[in-house]
Amino acid sequence: MNAMGKYVSLILRLLFPLCWMWLMNASLQIKGNGIPPLGSFFSPATGFWWNAHYMDEDQPDVMQFDGVRGEVVLDERKVPHIFAEDDRQAYFIQGYLHAMHRLWQMDFSTRAAEGRISEIVGDRALEFDKLKRRKGLPIAARMSVENWKKDSFLISRLESYVRGVNAYISEIQEHELPIEYKILNYKPEPWSLYRSALFHKSMAEILCGRDKDVELTNAKAFFKEDFAELFPEMDPLTDPVIPSGTSWNRMDYPVLKAYEDSTQIGFLPFLKESSVSGLGSNNWAVSPQMTQSGSAILCNDPHLSLTLPSIWYEQQISTPEYNVYGVTFPGIAGVVIGFNKHMAWGVTNAGWDVLDWYKIHWKDSTMVSYLMDGEWKLTNVRLDTILVKGKGYVIDTVRLTHWGPVIHTDPKHKKYSLAMHWILHDSYDQMEFRTFMSLNRAKNYDDYRKACTYFPYPAQNIVFASVSGDIAMTVSGNMPVKYDQQGRFIMDGSSARHKWAGILDPLQNPAMYNPSRGFVSSANQRSTDLNFPVYYNDGDFRSYRGLAVNRLLAQKNNWDVQSMKELQYNNLSLEAEFSLPVLMALLDSSKLNVKGREIVNQLRKWNFNYDSSSMAPVYFDLWFEYLQKMVWDELSPFADKMSIAFPNDQILVKWMLEKPHHPFFDYQKTTQKEQAKDIVQIAFDSVLYFLEKEPPIRDWADYKAAEIVHIARIPAFGKFQIRSSGNEDIINAHARIFGPSWRMIVELKKDSMVAYGIYPGGQCGHPGSAYYDHTIEPWARGEYFRLHYWNAPPENHKGYFKIHFQ
Repeated sequence: MNAMGKYVSLILRLLFPLCWMWLMNASLQIKGNGIPPLGSFFSPATGFWWNAHYMDEDQPDVMQFDGVRGEVVLDERKVPHIFAEDDRQAYFIQGYLHAMHRLWQMDFSTRAAEGRISEIVGDRALEFDKLKRRKGLPIAARMSVENWKKDSFLISRLESYVRGVNAYISEIQEHELPIEYKILNYKPEPWSLYRSALFHKSMAEILCGRDKDVELTNAKAFFKEDFAELFPEMDPLTDPVIPSGTSWNRMDYPVLKAYEDSTQIGFLPFLKESSVSGLGSNNWAVSPQMTQSGSAILCNDPHLSLTLPSIWYEQQISTPEYNVYGVTFPGIAGVVIGFNKHMAWGVTNAGWDVLDWYKIHWKDSTMVSYLMDGEWKLTNVRLDTILVKGKGYVIDTVRLTHWGPVIHTDPKHKKYSLAMHWILHDSYDQMEFRTFMSLNRAKNYDDYRKACTYFPYPAQNIVFASVSGDIAMTVSGNMPVKYDQQGRFIMDGSSARHKWAGILDPLQNPAMYNPSRGFVSSANQRSTDLNFPVYYNDGDFRSYRGLAVNRLLAQKNNWDVQSMKELQYNNLSLEAEFSLPVLMALLDSSKLNVKGREIVNQLRKWNFNYDSSSMAPVYFDLWFEYLQKMVWDELSPFADKMSIAFPNDQILVKWMLEKPHHPFFDYQKTTQKEQAKDIVQIAFDSVLYFLEKEPPIRDWADYKAAEIVHIARIPAFGKFQIRSSGNEDIINAHARIFGPSWRMIVELKKDSMVAYGIYPGGQCGHPGSAYYDHTIEPWARGEYFRLHYWNAPPENHKGYFKIHFQ
């Protein structure tokens, strides 16, 4: 071999191992998806093999930390029961356990709230990160931390929790890291008060970050004189949280002058924006005279987007001062929903609109200055530095006005150039975590009422029941003081008079204590009727579930735990009950083919329940969906391009009965002039055509195709084709991707608490664990677990695992 050949051979021998080393340690991109370094991912010492099987028994049974004493019993479902000498030590242990079971979930969810996902996955998350930062979630979190520091009781306990999380992070070995860290190729960061605050802000964004300003503004411009009838402030089916007719004369409420906008805004022709609808919750409590046992019963099932790992983590915390059981948010100290020896509580979202949009009069397209009270005012600017994996840093310019930030600068967006005022941007004196820490310790109604005053947002209907037989409901949270119609539509941002007039005194919020009807309940409907002295508008009100709950509660006076389970899993659709008879009366079944008559016969026999094995709800859903599209087809040219509100289904049914010849029933795609009965017939024929062309549908569960996705959308770690009953706007509100995230029933006996609960998922956030998703199937069937509420650590029991902190 000549000299040149030798050099080439030598270079190749050197290049091959170098290339191999690079390949094993480089993060690759294949079709836009990141691939972790193959060397570390497949490493026998630290790779994914270690995550294939996770067990709590792999943890040491003795933990040693200075100043921490306590014992933890992990029961047969790996629910930890913490027994500690005081609550600071208990919160340290709680933080440690949260990190042990849910570290990656805590890390990823708070990075998302902070707008830092681009650091992990690259520029495909850049717009997501910009949105979180422009909305001000990180700023709101920092404000909360500074507020907490004013309360020595609160801050000392939150800091104990943070130390517990960091104690676990500091000792975790690389091979023990959750598999998501290895797939996404990054490492956990230390926990902090700021990150706990970020978690609260992310929940606030979900629960009080919705509005209908653009949609209703466009609907008002389109429907003109028909708007008031088509879009009533209060749905006629609404049975409010606080019963209609309640007197509000006992307090001095502020009265404001109503202003008309000085400008006619008209249509806002921006692209339609999609979002998950139907999120909500149920809670209720019945007094002793309505139960078989003579003890109050409290129930709660908050409806949220369902994910793996689950948003909830079940836990008991017992100290000499208190003994509380319930569910917690991994990342937050204390118990959020639960019970102690004296009382139980639960929450649902109040649904107030606390996010308003303002149309800004910009001097020019640069948005450098804008008109305010007759003068040009300079726009403030905030620069956000975003680290993008593989790309370096990106600078985002956020424009800030008198009202708040300009979130959307893309001219195609439905809220382009509008300024946002959101309750998260305002300072407040309350301490949100004080609410839950106080409820954990509460002994009576007065303690509960005081705890409710600490909560700023998102406004919640907090239900209460006690062993003494008291029941109550408080709408807790900061209610903006608005004039009539303020915030219902886009407002003129050139006048400062359109600002909120402050916040209502929390003690004046709607509330109810030991009502004569014997129960309290909420299901995201309006808090009160229209006679409440302070105007508030619809951020996300619902009506069907609240009416169904109240109707069913009022029908019995011998409630027990079993009948409460059946009520939480009730699948009756009031939408179908009210609407289907009208549709059937207008349908001419003699014009139908054999398949059509078969469907009609099934619908006539249907009990309006959305049972998993039934086909009738499939037929009804399809029929009503086609009907709505055809009746409101005048909106189609707009709805494809912009956000516009559609009248609700009960308004549609009402007009079918009272105004069957209205021009809206004329289907635009035909030359004939249709009436209500014609459009009902055409919609039914469309169902037949759909069923003929589409693959066979087995039943409602098959059609619903429910799923629970992994929070990072890693398909292998999700659960698909879950068979369950229920649907949106039904008490058992399990729709395709959201539903009852925790079902809890507590019977408050004087000598013991009889409690049941379940959530879809499992205690452990590691996909390799047997306790990752094992409760999904029983949850889908409406089953429950008896909750172990212990006064002291039990003696050795098969299936239990103990950890000693010393």
